[in-house]
Formats: sequence, structure tokens, C-alpha cells
Amino acid sequence: MNKQKWLSGVMALSLGLIGASGGALAAPVSAVEGVKTVAAVAAPTGKEGPATINNLTVRSIIPLVVHAEKIYTYTSQGGKVFEPELLTYNGMEFRYLSSDLGTKQQLMNYVKRAFTHNAAAFYAQSQFLEFQGRMAQYNADVGTPLDYKQATARMISKNAATAVFELDIPVVGVQGEIVTSVVKLKKVEGYWRIDMSPDILFRRG
Repeated sequence: MNKQKWLSGVMALSLGLIGASGGALAAPVSAVEGVKTVAAVAAPTGKEGPATINNLTVRSIIPLVVHAEKIYTYTSQGGKVFEPELLTYNGMEFRYLSSDLGTKQQLMNYVKRAFTHNAAAFYAQSQFLEFQGRMAQYNADVGTPLDYKQATARMISKNAATAVFELDIPVVGVQGEIVTSVVKLKKVEGYWRIDMSPDILFRRG
């Protein structure tokens, strides 16, 4: 029998399977009630490339966060898919990620273009379901969009290895409304990466 990994996080909380502290729960194959197969579009070209910011300032953090938000948006919508492949798990509808994000390692590698390893690992473990070697996620919309390109930043703290910034980000389509967000960063092999899970930084209700 194949092992299915139910990974902790927001999805798990909504299903009432595990507590907020997180964890793993083995599930039988019979938990999957049905699988719908539909066509998926081609994988992305990979033109995004890793962020290469080594001098972190209130100006240079903005393109890094914009880059990271694109990565979050892409993964949170399931990758590059037109009509996702769906499955029903414990009575809830999930969608498989597109083939370029299809395994946990592929998902991790993509997220690490802007995030630290620990942040990417937490995201993969808390926001996705791994079933028979494939990654899936709860089939839901992302939430209210924010305009990170127009964000302004304030440095809270910074040393040679870590930094904390506060961002004010306009809400798209809502004149004058601003959301404030704290961004924690860490230097990895000479370049700055965001050291918090993408969903914690970017998820909006």
C-alpha cells in the first residue's frame, strides 16, 4: 500500500485533521474517493531565475518581495494549469500541481528561488498534500491581491546574516487602503532570501 502524507497547516486545520502545531497523518488509499483527470498545459519556461540581491536596502527589498510574491502566486494556484487534475480526499476537493511542481523536491526547488530552505520546507509541509508521490493542494482561490510593486519599506533591523523589514502595501482596487507586513530575511550563500513561509507572508483572507 502506498503511503500518503497529510501535512499540517491551514488546509489541515480546515479539515479538522490535526492541530495548529502541525504534524503528519498517514491516510489509507481508500480515503481518495475519486480522481478526475483533465488536460494540463505545458510547464513554464523557467525564465524567472533566482533572486541575486546581495545589498539589501529599503529600495532593493521591493523587487525581491515582488519576485517572491510571483512564486507564491504560481504555487498557490497550482502551477501552470488551465484545468487542473482533481481528486477528492476525505470529502474535500484537491487539485494536483502542474508537472513542473509535481513532486515535493520540484516544489521546494522552485520556492527556494526567493525563500530559504527552511521556509520552503515549511510551506511544502503545511500547505500541500503529498499523495502517491505527487503534490496536491486544496482547491481554493488565493485571496485579495496586493500591489507589492508599489510597496514602501522600512528597515527594522539588519546585520550581516539576517534582516527584518516592514512593508506598507497598497490593496489592489481599493483607493488609499494599505496593508502592513513584516518580512524576515536571511543571507544564503551570499544572497538574501525571505526566511518565512510564503503563505504566512502573502496569504490574504
